[in-house]
Amino acid sequence: MMLFSDVGAGGSIYCMLLPCIAALVGGGLYSDEKNSGRLRMMLARTGRRDVLRSSFCAGFVLGGCGGVLPLLLNLVVAVVRQPHMSFIDGVDHIATNPYFAYYPVIRSDSWLYPLYKASQPLMLVVVFALIFVLSGAYACLAIGASAFIGKRYVEILVPFAVSLLIWLLPAILPIRAQLVANEFSQVVFLNFSADAGPYGAWGAAANVMLFLVLAGVLYGIELHRDAL
Repeated sequence: MMLFSDVGAGGSIYCMLLPCIAALVGGGLYSDEKNSGRLRMMLARTGRRDVLRSSFCAGFVLGGCGGVLPLLLNLVVAVVRQPHMSFIDGVDHIATNPYFAYYPVIRSDSWLYPLYKASQPLMLVVVFALIFVLSGAYACLAIGASAFIGKRYVEILVPFAVSLLIWLLPAILPIRAQLVANEFSQVVFLNFSADAGPYGAWGAAANVMLFLVLAGVLYGIELHRDAL
């Protein structure tokens, strides 16, 4: 299953393109109304606050569904092909037994390992909920950015650009800070099979908060545009 296997590049591609997928599904609601000419009539009838609120709420849900859908389809295929998921110890025993074959699903130093060890169904629920919320935050940022972008579909690239900056951030930080900063990219903390380290949970929470705060700032600016 994607994100739980190093075989193939599907998981890495999914993690990298997740902001674009979410923004493509739920990030164009406001720009669609603006570019079609319906926005002026909607603003006159219901007001900017209601239009923005409905766009952000609907975009969050649509973006979350769009981000989760590829992983959900992949899960269905995985369940059909492998209808059970046996627990595989994530502790490295190679040091004590050099002949030990070490092929864990999730390493013991991953932030998700305690959930994986306690309950695999609960772990999947948490993973899907995290991706849903994160994808919704991506879509909200795209909606907020679309209010200030004249060309259609360009807002899809905004969440991707921000996530790319987060991914590249460790390159300019001191070596000691790089170990923590590396896990603040969705490419890392969502790659549970290999890269997700102990700080992945903090990285996931920080990403959700960052994208929602950026979207909230753009929401506030657009909301008060008439007063400026």
